[in-house]
Amino acid sequence: MSESSQSLFMIHNMPSWVTIPEAAEITMKTLKRKIIPGDIYRHALSGDILLSIYFQSPVIIKKIQTFNGKVKFRQFDGGLIDKLCQLDKNGFIYEHNLTLCTEGKYIHPTPRIIDTTLMGYEYVLIQRILAHEFKFPLPVTGAKELNYGITVKLSGNIFQTFEKMTWEKRVENQLGQLPKKAAMNVMAQLAAEKIMKYRQIDYFPLYNLPSDACFVIRYAEVEKLINLYKKDIKSTKSSPRITTPLSRLFWLACKHNDTISPLLKHPYKLLSIFEQWASDDGIKEELNAETLKRALERGSPSSTSLFS
Repeated sequence: MSESSQSLFMIHNMPSWVTIPEAAEITMKTLKRKIIPGDIYRHALSGDILLSIYFQSPVIIKKIQTFNGKVKFRQFDGGLIDKLCQLDKNGFIYEHNLTLCTEGKYIHPTPRIIDTTLMGYEYVLIQRILAHEFKFPLPVTGAKELNYGITVKLSGNIFQTFEKMTWEKRVENQLGQLPKKAAMNVMAQLAAEKIMKYRQIDYFPLYNLPSDACFVIRYAEVEKLINLYKKDIKSTKSSPRITTPLSRLFWLACKHNDTISPLLKHPYKLLSIFEQWASDDGIKEELNAETLKRALERGSPSSTSLFS
């Protein structure tokens, strides 16, 4: 079988979605360059590609109200048990009583693979995964300081995810999230109240992914990522070459910087630091790990490549 026939065979037999490590491997084999799962997550956080969530067990969703393209919030009013069960842990402790405005009926979607635009707390979950991939410190709060729940996109609309259980079970779960002293105080207050709806079943927001759910990516998004890299490669080839003296200066600056010197042999990890610095200083141009790698290789005084 010829190489072109093999490629055609692979495309027609590719599943509609793949895991993140599989996506990195497919991209790497197609482009013949190193791609790791962290690169996939980084592109997702940058808005270059969409990730999806694989819900292995049934999930419940409800449409989020929007106005001029932005999600709407409402001030949540309710008693102690209502706030405990409807707000996330920090929202309850620090009395941040804003919740997402939803409308319509609760829906039990048939698809197990549902897209996410990372509008909700799933963005922070990806930040944490990225930090783990590159061995960074975990984000203290993440880009979303307040947790308004996990959101997904279906048929062009944004939905909030929910779970269905008794109030009694929800109280138990939420108390388990609180610091021990706070949980004991809440339990004492609830014990003094006459709660009539403990055994009633209701819908409650998900503030984290279910334990059996995970991020995946549709193959169409993998193709989009591959095309992005191909475009970047063409742009790199047509861009002016970095001179050796400039490469030497760049290598020296990196070598004698305590923060980035340990990462000289890891340009893909080093890129994240430069991207953060660029963002802090308002630089919008997209940075490229391959360009960084070549500049460091060329600037190194050693005749042996740093990356061999």
